[in-house]
Amino acid sequence: MKKPTLPYRIFLIILLLGLLVLPWTAGASETSMEGYKEIAAFELKQLLDSGRKVLIINVLSKIEYDFQHISGSINIPIVQMLTTDRLPPDKHTILVFHCLSER
Repeated sequence: MKKPTLPYRIFLIILLLGLLVLPWTAGASETSMEGYKEIAAFELKQLLDSGRKVLIINVLSKIEYDFQHISGSINIPIVQMLTTDRLPPDKHTILVFHCLSER
């Protein structure tokens, strides 16, 4: 089985926010995915070059993060996402979540 290329694995952005929003919307009639999307590597590059506030969050384990990660990204393992205090207080910061999965 051919191993995915490093840029493909690193820059493959997944839509985790939908999963993270579910606990916060408990009791809501429906969950909206509006405002969340999966982006390609070139779109991430454009976003980073735009000068907008962007925080890239690697949701893998610390061991996986230490082995390989996007420069400038931070590591918040998915199991800590709901209890972390490392998310930015500025609500205008664009959050990009990534891991090594295809989806």
